[in-house]
Amino acid sequence: MIDFPALAAAARAAVAERERRVPLEALRETARQAPSSADAAGALRSRGRAVSVVAEVKRATASFADLSGVGDVAVLARFYEAGGAACVSVVTEPTHAHGDLADLDAVRRAVDVPVMVNDVVVTPYQVHEARAHGADLLMLDARLEGIVLESLIERTHSLGMLAVVEAHSRREALTAVEAGARAIFVDARDPVSRQVHRSRFEQVAEVLASSVIRIAGGGVAGARDVMTYARAGADVVLVGEALIRSADPQQFVAELVAAGSHPSLLNAVHREAL
Repeated sequence: MIDFPALAAAARAAVAERERRVPLEALRETARQAPSSADAAGALRSRGRAVSVVAEVKRATASFADLSGVGDVAVLARFYEAGGAACVSVVTEPTHAHGDLADLDAVRRAVDVPVMVNDVVVTPYQVHEARAHGADLLMLDARLEGIVLESLIERTHSLGMLAVVEAHSRREALTAVEAGARAIFVDARDPVSRQVHRSRFEQVAEVLASSVIRIAGGGVAGARDVMTYARAGADVVLVGEALIRSADPQQFVAELVAAGSHPSLLNAVHREAL
């Protein structure tokens, strides 16, 4: 398993190469000229749904195993949108996850729902890059140095995007909220062992205020998992690998969305009136 410092170092090297081709000031100008970002928070917390679904496009698993047969990411994203996904996440990390900004561009052109960039974001350049390519949300990591995380959250929000911070413990989640995060993603998959422990999400979610958007991920294989996460306090469920491996991604998303709108969940105690 590749540790976070190694991922961060690879990200800095990749960013340095991209910045040599497109200087930051040119990127800032492109970001300023990009269409306004969507209301991502509103899309994720819509009335009539206990839990919304974020469907992810990626070319490798969480352990960086190749996902063969992904095919046209724009077509896949359209299936997700047609199935009712509230947002499409695009993994753009190039070194280990085989992602590419071209995938982000293709998905952005293909769908109208908000689009999230999922990368190892370590520099302000990547924030402007995400906005320049049409992103509405940006995934950050709570393992970043505190002052860096706070700066990246502030910059993300200043550009009209929603920062989603991945946290791996209660302490990380609370630190991220103190740094300005309004959405927290908890992956039930252990970052070291890669084993799925759904209790990880519940342990983190229970210390977060209802104003914080709580996103669960890891081990989502069907409708039952969506409902389990909902009852544990999730507002949103992110699913990727299972969708990509499914025979009918649109139908799979539709089943997850239907589970998130199940009447038994709509009056759950964690869903205060919005």
